[in-house]
Order: sequence, then C-alpha cells, then structure tokens
Amino acid sequence: MKKLLIVLISGTVLLVAAVLFVIWLSWQPQSWYAPPDYSQQEVKKLADRAEYRLNEEFHAIRPMDEVWRLRITDEAMNAWLSGRLEGWLTHDQELEIPEEIYGLQVHTTPEGLWIAAMVEIEDSIARPVATQVRVWFEKEKAYFEPISIRFGKIPVPVSILKNVMKEMPADANAVVPVVPLMDAREVEIKAIDFEEGAIVLSCRTILPN
Repeated sequence: MKKLLIVLISGTVLLVAAVLFVIWLSWQPQSWYAPPDYSQQEVKKLADRAEYRLNEEFHAIRPMDEVWRLRITDEAMNAWLSGRLEGWLTHDQELEIPEEIYGLQVHTTPEGLWIAAMVEIEDSIARPVATQVRVWFEKEKAYFEPISIRFGKIPVPVSILKNVMKEMPADANAVVPVVPLMDAREVEIKAIDFEEGAIVLSCRTILPN
C-alpha cells in the first residue's frame, strides 16, 4: 500500500511538472525573436533607407525584358515592420492590425519565411506565435503555404491550419504578384528566393500599353 502511494504521488508530481514545463515552453519565443524598437533613431534610419531603396529599385527605368533582382535583409524588413507597416496598411490598403497582435517580426531561412508576433489569446495575456511559410509561383500567381507553426516553442500540427484553409475560398492563399507604380508602370514579381537572413525578389518592370 505504501509503495502504491509513493507511485501515485510520484506520478502526480511528474505530471504536474510536465504540464508546467509545457506551459513554460508556450511563453518562450523563438531564439531569433527580438523585434527592433522603432523609437530608437538607428532603427528609424534603417527603416527609411529600406523604404527609399525599395522605391528607388521599383521605379528605376528598365528594359521591358530585363529580369532584375532585389535582395532585402531581415534587418531592413524588421526595422520597417516595427514602425511603418501600420501606417502603410491604413493609408494604402484601408486595413488595420488587430490590437491583439503586435511585435511583428520576420526571420528568413532557406526553407521558408518565419513570421512571428505576440498574440493576446485570452485574458489579455500575450504569447509568442510563429508560422513558417513557403512561397511558389504558378500560373501568374504567388501561393503561400504554412509549413510549420510554433506556439511559443511548442510545435503545433500544421494540419490544423491547413484544415482551416480548406474552408476558405479557392485561391485564398494566392495573390497576383504585380505592384502598380505611380507612373502607370507595373513591377511583376516573378520569383522569391529565400536565403539565410534575406529574401531575393526576381522582378520585371512592365511598361504601360
């Protein structure tokens, strides 16, 4: 009887410890997650340079048949995301980021792009959530597919998100990869390659008819 009691107590302690460990893991962000502080002057300057270079490259005069490339580092993207994304969405897209989501950051690997943020799931308590996506091009559209999900540092079956996406309209995970410019030209993004710490866009400038 005494041995049975010891076993039961030991089992209960181990179970509680395992549950607490899982909860602790759910609070731990990925090792790379550290959103820059837009209030710092160097972050603002980097965001300015990133936006200026993107506009400069997109609006450059190029031959119609030239495929040109633009490499964008995670550092530049995250500086821009830390203080410019919300204003861009509100002004150009008439969208707003939900208050429950903040601290957006990206992390690029050869396998795909990680997108992470703090998300208030319940009781106004935010936890780090990260999703890795891959991108491919087919029939003049860019498709996005989740390949990994982390709730803190806990892996979540990606099939859960894929099942949700099945209920969405067809091509809900697809976009037409064309960016209109102010002078009636357009930039078509023909491919996106992932490197460690950067993405590389392969583009073509389309002249107006």
